[in-house]
Order: sequence, then structure tokens, then C-alpha cells
Amino acid sequence: MTKKLRPVMLMAFLGLALSVSAGSKEPKMQRLYMFGFGALLTDSVACQTQVQAVDSAWLDAHSMLVDRSLYSIQLQFYLEQKESVKNAICTVYFGKNERKVRKLWAKLKQRYDADPVVKQRQLGNEFRFKAEQYRPVIIGEPEETASSEAAVKDSKAAAKEKKGRKGKQK
Repeated sequence: MTKKLRPVMLMAFLGLALSVSAGSKEPKMQRLYMFGFGALLTDSVACQTQVQAVDSAWLDAHSMLVDRSLYSIQLQFYLEQKESVKNAICTVYFGKNERKVRKLWAKLKQRYDADPVVKQRQLGNEFRFKAEQYRPVIIGEPEETASSEAAVKDSKAAAKEKKGRKGKQK
């Protein structure tokens, strides 16, 4: 019976070790290739940036772009300010391999070129993505937690003292 359980226990232990180590990895700064796409659904307008290299982009343990929504917001602000495209839905495509990203860019461009209803705008080199700074998520500052714990202890002590005085007065 132990011979049958040994492989199962080994696999369970390895799975646990891998899941713990994967969850604890810090994001890494890497060079990525990305392009943005913005669509205005009410006017059938599609805007597409050129493929760009971003040297200091952050990838998490699952090779996902950290704070990718901030890159979409950069494109959305640019479209609103410079191109007068309001309320565009923006997304960012990215990858480590430039050839694969360019292939995806061409596929998306071809899809919208084929649609005669959609007016497509190619944004040249005037728009550039700016690398976002990595900020780890911190829930509650240690100093705030310590001061709030002290305040709770003080209020409990004051309540006990008040309760003790009421009992002695009777």
C-alpha cells in the first residue's frame, strides 16, 4: 500500500511546492513589443498604433503585463486629446516576440480593412507608449495597523475602567 501512495504523495508535494513558488514570484522587467487598438462603436471608427518596443515593461509570474489597463488608458487619452475620438474602447496587444506581435497586428489590420463600414485610422509614430512604473499592492501600512491596534486597546481599557467605576458606585 505504501508503494502505491508514494507516487501520489510525491506528485501532491511537487504540485504544492510549484504553486507556492509560482505565487511568490515578483514581476520582472522585460523588453516587450506592443500595439494598441481603439474602437469607437457608435461611429464605426477603429484606430491602430504601430508595433512599438517598450524596454521597461513589467511581466508577472504568468507572463501577463502588469497594470495593462494603464497602457490602454494612455491610448484612450491620446485618442481623446489629439485625434478627437471620444469614448473609444481601447486594448493593448503585447508579446516578447516581435515577429509574433507584428503578425497579430497585420491580422487585426486585415480584418478591419476588409470591412467597408469601418473607417480605420493608422496612428503613426506620433503616439508612443510610456513604460509604467511597477508598484506592489500593499494592503494597509504597518504603521497604520500598529496605531489602530493601539487605539483599539486604549478604547477597551477605557471601557473596562468605566465599567469598573460604575460597579463601585452602586
